Amino acid sequence: MCSKQARRTGWRIGTLAAAAMALLTACGGGTSQIEPFAPGRLIVFGDENSLIVSDGTGNGRKYTVNGMTGEALPLRDCTLNPLWVEALSNHYGFVFAECNKAAATPRAFMRAKAGAKVGDATVGIAQQISEQTTSGGAFKTNDLVTVMLGSNDLIELSERVIAGTLSEGDAVGEARRRGALLAERINGLLGAGARAIVSTVPDMGVTPYAITLNKTRAGAAARLSNLSYEFNATLRTTIDQTRFDGRNYGLVLTDDTVSTVSRFPDSFGYSNVVDGVCAVALPNCTSATADLVSGGNAGTYMWADDRRLAPPMHSRIGSQALTRAINNPF
Repeated sequence: MCSKQARRTGWRIGTLAAAAMALLTACGGGTSQIEPFAPGRLIVFGDENSLIVSDGTGNGRKYTVNGMTGEALPLRDCTLNPLWVEALSNHYGFVFAECNKAAATPRAFMRAKAGAKVGDATVGIAQQISEQTTSGGAFKTNDLVTVMLGSNDLIELSERVIAGTLSEGDAVGEARRRGALLAERINGLLGAGARAIVSTVPDMGVTPYAITLNKTRAGAAARLSNLSYEFNATLRTTIDQTRFDGRNYGLVLTDDTVSTVSRFPDSFGYSNVVDGVCAVALPNCTSATADLVSGGNAGTYMWADDRRLAPPMHSRIGSQALTRAINNPF
């Protein structure tokens, strides 16, 4: 039983909330804690930025620099150089069937597709979601999904402007429309009870693709940066804020991260942010010297090829994604 003195002392503390806490502590009470979110499975949607391609042996390939073992005769190992989504799967102890050297039961599911665009009729977000529900059933409240999609859309829109089949203004409008379409699909996933880590797409205006194109097509890099901004801004603002918040999803600002590193590479330990490090086409590039450009270092380049991220950037984005997953009040 609390004494009168304890009650008087509690009321002297600045706010009612603080008083209640002081009294509860003085009287031997406890405080409730938010239970950390423990996903039952991880489901990945998107394009090459999130994709592991099956090789049929559980040692799949990625659209970045694939890691090699340090043995006398190095071998490609899919567990090395993890993608940003693997920061989540590794933390929760999940494996994808596409990278499953130990033949464990998969609890992470790869639905991302190479070349995917938001509204693509065969590999877009609607089809990826449909594939998951067909194979894995309805979404559950302990599902964690990731979404990063749109890079291929932005390059397509820019190329249509260059070809003269789309005006600048219409390209911006279409970028917004596709960002809104992706957000509506995310609203559907959240409405079904899933939790989500949503990533913006990289600033495509600072990719090696854009930098090279800008040499012959002045303004191409600025256009791609603007399209990236419009897509990402619409994506972020069309996720229904009246229904969903940090209890439902976490946002990873990949565009901001890529832009910042491209401006201040030395501050982040990058030696090159304007070229791709791979000399062979993805997803076949490995960290073997023969697969890299002369003098290339897969550990200090930002880009794997002219538009896809190298391992250090995946690590940086993956850390952000994991922070959101752990700290959001799911």
